[in-house]
Amino acid sequence: MKREKIKNYRKKIPIKTQLKLWVKAGGRCEFGGCNDYLLRDNLTLSETNYSDIAHIVAASKNGPRGNDSLPLSRRNEINNLMLACKNHHKLIDDENFVKDYPKNKLLHFKKDHEDRIYKLNKTRPANKTAIVRFRSNIGKDTAHVPIEQIREAIYPKYPVDEEGVEIDLTAIKTTDSQSYWKVGADCIKGQVSALMTSRIDSPSPKHVSVFAFGPIPFLIHLGNCLGNKADIDIYQRHRDSENWIWKRAKKTVKYKFNLLKRGKDASKVALVISLSGKILINDLPEKVVEDYYIYEITITNQTPSPMFIKSKNDLIGFKIIYHEALSKIGKKHNKAKELSLFPAVPVSVAVVCGIERLPKAHPAFVVYDFNRTKSGFIKTLKVR
Repeated sequence: MKREKIKNYRKKIPIKTQLKLWVKAGGRCEFGGCNDYLLRDNLTLSETNYSDIAHIVAASKNGPRGNDSLPLSRRNEINNLMLACKNHHKLIDDENFVKDYPKNKLLHFKKDHEDRIYKLNKTRPANKTAIVRFRSNIGKDTAHVPIEQIREAIYPKYPVDEEGVEIDLTAIKTTDSQSYWKVGADCIKGQVSALMTSRIDSPSPKHVSVFAFGPIPFLIHLGNCLGNKADIDIYQRHRDSENWIWKRAKKTVKYKFNLLKRGKDASKVALVISLSGKILINDLPEKVVEDYYIYEITITNQTPSPMFIKSKNDLIGFKIIYHEALSKIGKKHNKAKELSLFPAVPVSVAVVCGIERLPKAHPAFVVYDFNRTKSGFIKTLKVR
């Protein structure tokens, strides 16, 4: 009598529970790594219901994982059910393999799958973003940003297309020659222009997400080419966690803008940005030290270091002080046609430096880069 009651009970998973499980699973197998769509055969493409509803803890005490403490009356509840393809339902319940699939492992499969489906379904058309990946050699180092890391960083936004635009300069031999900087800059300008120019078959994106790794002058030029026509999010690779997800920092970085040295000629001006390292006046070219007005943006509440930037608010804080600096320099040095820029900054800040330069309001940037072999700064690009 008792067995018959259990047998009848396990057959009657409520229709509402079944529908709810189907929605949570997105119509796909919840076994870890499977994800098969369960309304179509992968080989013949014929459409019908190929799913099973599997119990994590069996409906009866004698079934797979059935000796669990979960009451029999709760074993048909959704928290104890997985949507599965027939192969994986058979596998997790097979007496030869059931020990490989304990309750906690199956619950992990279920949660991981349903969390992912929830996140994907949360995205909206307004959350579309065009991905720009930039990479270039820094000495012997280079980097590739996997699409999985991009998806994690941009969520709840999602890529317009999987690959996006990849600007790859790693094939260009790194030198300190002007031809190296020109070739790289032309490549960046061409690819960004193709992305941002509207065409009948491909309108320009309204939102862009930038993942970049390379020499700072190229990154400033990249930002300048992107401009401010689209809404742009910039991401930073964090060395301590090896990902690109912005963190929630306990304290925000504080910046200051100040005059380091008065010059001889008000039309000659330099801006030192000491964030990922401290740049001293004596590090600058001799002529700049002698003749130029030299300004600085730096950090006040911690020591400049490559790992100082952690949160998006840190980047926003820099953007504010940077605008203030360019505005004050513009008013005091309104006859200056160029601003010499000496950056020691993270990649995200470098891109911001280019994006936030307004061609009609700010002078051209002459960007310098620290060259270890020459033990000093060399002139690289002019950003107009």
